[in-house]
Amino acid sequence: MPKDVAFSNEGPVGLVTGTHLRTPCGPRRVENIRVGDLVVTRDAGLQPVRIAFSRKLTAGELAADPSLAPVRLAPRAIAPMMPARELLVAPGHRLLIPGWRLEDKADTEMTLLPARELTGANDAIHTARDVGDVTYFNIVFDEHVVFCANGLPVESFRPTPAALDAIDRNVGDDIRRLFPSLRERPETYPAARYPMAEHARYRPDFA
Repeated sequence: MPKDVAFSNEGPVGLVTGTHLRTPCGPRRVENIRVGDLVVTRDAGLQPVRIAFSRKLTAGELAADPSLAPVRLAPRAIAPMMPARELLVAPGHRLLIPGWRLEDKADTEMTLLPARELTGANDAIHTARDVGDVTYFNIVFDEHVVFCANGLPVESFRPTPAALDAIDRNVGDDIRRLFPSLRERPETYPAARYPMAEHARYRPDFA
């Protein structure tokens, strides 16, 4: 995996060019988000962007390592208006999935699950092998938050030690300067508000 691709245990993370985020001024494309811009979050109100960064992968890199390719979710792949329009997301990026879509979960329990866990569950979710070059965009807030990408709740970048070591060194240094406690105590970055799972049994269909 290229050194400066942000990743989780399940692969690279990030949103693909053209993804719309909800802001107080209406939808805004992720590649146009800048430091200081406000984004509407699910549980923390309006939050200012602290750092935004990206990494481009060429078609050759994706062909050499298909695990880097984005996951494509068709409209309504998860639920009505989730997403509201087609969404391309890195395979390791976590999506907030309602419990009624997951076996062994209460209907009201929401879980953050890597996008790649949903691939192949139905015809509406699959690995996008036809995208050519792709750029993954990540956003850092003061805490780990959930916000809407094309209408689907997704996570912000979470600066774990592994993720910081994997991204571009200059970006990692910027994040550590912004959150100096991460150098000695990475657990000081606020924890996720929702439980996370690496694997889950996904219910592919809904009424």
